[in-house]
Amino acid sequence: MLIDQLDLPDKAKHELPRIVNRLLGETFLYQDMDSDKDDYYFVHRHRELMGELLDMVGFDLLHDDYHRIFQAVSQFSYCRARHKLDETLMIVVLRKLYEDHAERLSLANDPVVTIGEVRDEYRAITGKQRDLGIVQYEDLLRRMKSLGLIETVDGRTIEARESESRLRLRGSVRMILPLKTAEEMEAWLRKYKKSAEDKAGGSNESEPENLENDR
Repeated sequence: MLIDQLDLPDKAKHELPRIVNRLLGETFLYQDMDSDKDDYYFVHRHRELMGELLDMVGFDLLHDDYHRIFQAVSQFSYCRARHKLDETLMIVVLRKLYEDHAERLSLANDPVVTIGEVRDEYRAITGKQRDLGIVQYEDLLRRMKSLGLIETVDGRTIEARESESRLRLRGSVRMILPLKTAEEMEAWLRKYKKSAEDKAGGSNESEPENLENDR
């Protein structure tokens, strides 16, 4: 087998298929999470080899040096999950809150926000055209958690009714959203708002393109 020809210890050869599959299946590996730490350092130790293996099957291995996160990104569209508009908007909301808090507080670690802040920002971005109910907010936030973009604080479950419940925003929200500057984000939001206004007025113009990522 090809794996037997690699210049790796036997234990590493045994672990390699599992870790590659985990990286492709979960998208992100975090250095600061106990469940990820060992696999993160495995990828870090064998970063060149991992990059070559992933490139062979059409993936790029990316690393956020500041937040210490690995991500596998498909070079093609086959392995990309296409998010619904509400999911895309929530990712934009989380990214905007992340930037606002990180810049204002000069945080070394990932910022923490309340569910109330998330809901307020979502309403501020979307207006009345896309107001959500409690169940919809909870479903969206659980989806964001499954993507690895947020964590509940103190092990609590996501309860959208509890406005003071806290969420930790992960640095991965910067990696998943293909907007590199605040100006690009503002342009995307303007496009969404114009589309929503046109739709309310009976226009047939389409909504902004939904976000894709490798999940």
